[in-house]
Amino acid sequence: MFIEKNLPLNLLICESCRSTGQNGWRACSQCGGLGLGMMARGHWLYWGFPLTRYHLALHRSRQIFNRIRVVTVALVAINFWFWFGWALYEAKSIPTESTIEVLEMIFLSSPLFWLGALTWLYFWYRIIRQKRHPGFVEKHPYDEMPRPEESLALNNWPEVLKMKRSNYINISRSFTDEAKMVLGESYRLADKNQYKSLTPEHLFYALLSFNRIANVFIRLGIPASVIQAQLLKSIKSDKDNNSDKKSMPLPSADFQQVLFAAYDESYASHQDYVSVTELLLAVVKESAISQDILYGLNVDKQKLKNVVEWVRIRERLYRQYQQFRKAAWHRSKKGMDKAMTAMQTPFLNQFSEDMTLLAQFGHLDTCVAREVEIENIFRIVEGGRQNVILVGESGVGKKSIVEGLAQKMVAEDVPDRLKDRRLIRLSTSALLAGTTPAGAVERLLNIMNEIARAGNVILFIHNIHDLIGVSAGAEGGLDVANSLAERLAGGNFLTIATTSTEDFSRSVSSSALGNVFTKVEIGELDDNRAIQVLESKVGSIEYKNNVFFSYDAIAKAVNLSHKFIQDVLLPGSALEVLVEVASYTHNKKGANSLITGEEVAEVISEKTHIPVTAVGSDESTKLLNLEKEMHKRVIGQNEAVDLVANALRRARAEIRSTSKPIANFLFLGPTGVGKTELAKTIASVYFGGEERMIRLDMSEYQDKASIYRLIGAPGEKGSGILTEAVRHHPFALLLLDEMEKADKDILNLFLQVMDDGRLTDSSGRVVDFTNIILIATSNAGTAYVQEQLRQGVSTDALKEHLLHGELGQYFKPEFLNRFDGIVLFKELDEDAIRKIAGLMLNKVATELEAKGVELKVGPEALDFLAKVGYDPEFGARPMRRALQERVENKLAELVLSGKLKRRDVVVLGAEGEMRIQ
Repeated sequence: MFIEKNLPLNLLICESCRSTGQNGWRACSQCGGLGLGMMARGHWLYWGFPLTRYHLALHRSRQIFNRIRVVTVALVAINFWFWFGWALYEAKSIPTESTIEVLEMIFLSSPLFWLGALTWLYFWYRIIRQKRHPGFVEKHPYDEMPRPEESLALNNWPEVLKMKRSNYINISRSFTDEAKMVLGESYRLADKNQYKSLTPEHLFYALLSFNRIANVFIRLGIPASVIQAQLLKSIKSDKDNNSDKKSMPLPSADFQQVLFAAYDESYASHQDYVSVTELLLAVVKESAISQDILYGLNVDKQKLKNVVEWVRIRERLYRQYQQFRKAAWHRSKKGMDKAMTAMQTPFLNQFSEDMTLLAQFGHLDTCVAREVEIENIFRIVEGGRQNVILVGESGVGKKSIVEGLAQKMVAEDVPDRLKDRRLIRLSTSALLAGTTPAGAVERLLNIMNEIARAGNVILFIHNIHDLIGVSAGAEGGLDVANSLAERLAGGNFLTIATTSTEDFSRSVSSSALGNVFTKVEIGELDDNRAIQVLESKVGSIEYKNNVFFSYDAIAKAVNLSHKFIQDVLLPGSALEVLVEVASYTHNKKGANSLITGEEVAEVISEKTHIPVTAVGSDESTKLLNLEKEMHKRVIGQNEAVDLVANALRRARAEIRSTSKPIANFLFLGPTGVGKTELAKTIASVYFGGEERMIRLDMSEYQDKASIYRLIGAPGEKGSGILTEAVRHHPFALLLLDEMEKADKDILNLFLQVMDDGRLTDSSGRVVDFTNIILIATSNAGTAYVQEQLRQGVSTDALKEHLLHGELGQYFKPEFLNRFDGIVLFKELDEDAIRKIAGLMLNKVATELEAKGVELKVGPEALDFLAKVGYDPEFGARPMRRALQERVENKLAELVLSGKLKRRDVVVLGAEGEMRIQ
C-alpha cells in the first residue's frame, strides 16, 4: 500500500516576516507575531516557535540557563540540609528544658533557615513546572468521528487579528521538547550545509538521529543509518552551492505543511502532545523522496503506522502506570467515587467486583485497538439508551472492551453521563451458588434495588446467558431472565452485558432480555488491529525470554495464524504463536536475538505442517521439477500432471487469488487410469503425506438430507464431516470421488466453496477453504469416451464434446465453469501398464527389503505380468489383482512356511515362477 500525501492545508503565510512571526527581536506588526497559521475547528492555529538561527540559539541559551538555575538551587538546597542537620546536632548539647527556645532561635530567627526553605520551595516549583507540559492537542468530542476539517479561507491578517485571543491556539506549545529538538537539529543541518530552504528531507534525516525513531526502524529490520545514507544523496543533489553563508535557510512550504499535519495527526489519533512519532508520519507523507526510499526498503503505509502505534502503546502503558499510581492516592480504597450523594452497596459487593477500582490500581490489561467499539458504546449511552449488550464469538475481546471502558472511567476520559460512576461486574456464579431459582431471583432483586438507590453504579454482566435457564420450565433451570428484564426496562441504571453469537440467537434474543438491550456486534479483529493488540503484549514475552520482536515477526504471526489456525480467533491464536516463537528463537539463536518473520514461519510450519517459510534452494529445485516427482508414481497423463504442477508452483510462489482454493480440478476418465493415484501423489509431494488428503465418497450423498452430514445438523455444533475436517486441517487436498453420483443440492454447496473459498457450517461458523486443493473425480461418460477413442477421435475434440454434451446430464454449466481445469484421463496402453507393474513391484521389493530379503525381477517377468494384468477397460486395477495372485500370494506362502529367510534372494521368472537363491 502506497503512502498517500498529506491533505493540502490552507495556510496563511506572512510575507513581511517570512512566516517567522518576528522582525528582528520584535513581533511582526503585520501578522501580530502569528507568522503562519490556518483556521480549523473554530480556532486559529498558528506556529509560535520561530525556526531561525537567532531564535534557536536563544531557545538553546534559555534551556542551558534553566538547567544551571535548577542545579544551583539544588546545591543550595542540599547545603541547607547539611546546615539543618548540623544545627540539630548542636541542639543536642542544650539542656532539655530550653531546647524549644534554642530551636526557635536557630531556625525561626535565622535568615539561613528562611533562605533554605524558600530555596526548597522554588526547587519544587521548578520540578513541577518542568514536568507540566505547556500545551495540549485539542480533544475530539465523542459525538463525532475523526475527520479532516475544512479550513476557512482567511486571506489577510487583519481579519485574523480581529479574532478574540481566546480563539488562538499556538500549536508549537503542544510539541514535546524532543520534537522541538528535532526541529532545531533539522534547521542546523540545513544551515550548516548552506541550504537556502529547510525541507521535509532535512527533518526526516534529523528524526533518524534520535533513538525513538531509530528504534522504530530497528523494529522494521532497517538500520537508521541506511536510510540516512540514501537521504543524504538526495539532499546533496538539491544543495545550493551559491548560497551566502550569512543568509539563513527558511522553512519551505512543504516543511510548513508538515508542522500542521503533525498536529492534525495527533488530533486524529487522540494524542495529548505532538511527539517525534507524529512528525515522522507527517514528514513521510509529505516527502516524495522519503516515500521512494521507504518503498525500496519494503516499508508501506500500514507497516509504518503500526510500528508508530507500537511506540504509542508502550508510552501509554507507562503513562497509565504512573496515572494509576497517582490515582491511588486520591480515590477511595473502598471503591466509592467522588459523588457525595452516592450510597454504599454492601449487598452488591458480596456478589461483584469493582472494575473501576481494579483499573485504578492497574490490575486490568490495557485495552488496545478498541476505540471504535468503545466510542460506539458512548454514543449509545449518550443517546439515552440504558442497556447495551456486546455480542460476538468467544475470544473476540468483549470483556477487554469493558475493561477499556473502566480504564477510561478512571481517567475521566468519558462522556459526562459516565463520570463519577463505578463499573461493577456481577458474578453470575456467586449469584447462583448455593441457592434455589427463587433464591437467585430474590438476590437479584435486592441487588437491583441497591444499585438504583446508589445512583452511581453501572452494572456489567459477563456472559448474561448464564442467567437464562436451559429451556423454559427445565428442571433445576435457573431462569431469572424475566425478573432481570423487568428491572432493566425501568431504566433506573446503566447496564452492559456480553454474550456469544450462538447464545444470543439461542437464548437471549428469544427471552425477555432481548427486548431491553441494544445489540452491538463485536467481530474478530482485523489483521492491523490484532497487530496493535500484540504490540501491547509482547513486552512481557520479550522480557521473559530475553529476545526482541521485529514488526515483521508480529505481522507474520497474525497473518499466518489467521490463515492456518482456525480453532482460536485473533489475537489469541497469534499470541500463542509468539510465545512459542520467543522460546524457539532463544534456544536457537541465544539471548538478545531479534526475532524475524522467518522464525515465525518455521514455528507455524512445524505446528501445521504447512510450507510457509521462504522457499529454499532444495525446495525450489523440487518445485521446478514437480513433473518428474509426480511421474515417479503416476504413469502417463501428462496433461493432468502439468496442470497440477503449475498450480502448485503458483501457490507456493504466492501468485494466485487468495479468496478461493489453491486450485479446483475435475478429473474425468474410466476407472483405474490414475485419477485417485494422482490425488494421492499431490497430497504426498506437496502437503507432506497421503494422510493430508480428505476423501469423500460422493456416492454416499445421493439425497438432499445428506447435506447435513457435510456441514452439520442444525443445533449440533461440530457435526459436519466436511467442515470439521477442513477446519482442523485447513491445508490439505480435498478429494470428491465419483462426483456425478452426488445430489444436485450437494453440487450447489460446492459452488460456493470453489468460488469464494469458504463455507458456513450449521452453527454459523465460516470455514476457510482457501488453502485447499479441490479435486473432483468422475466416471461420467466413460462408455462414450471409450467408444470415441476407439474410433480415433482426438482428445481435444472429445473433451469439447463431453463439456457440451455428455457431462450436461450430470453437471450444470455453472458448476463446470468453476473448475480451473478439466482433465480427461486417457486409457492406459500396454507400455503404461508395464511401467505401472514396475512401480508396484518396487513397493513389494521395499517391503521385502525390510525383512532382509532381496527381490529380483527380469524384463521377461515384467512383460509377463504386464500381459496378464492388461485390460484397457479397467485400467490398472487388473494389474493390481494379477500382482496379488502371481507374486504377493506366493511370497506370503514362502514367508509363512519358513522357506524364505534373511539374506535370501527371490527371483521372479519369465512365467511368474519363483525361485530362491
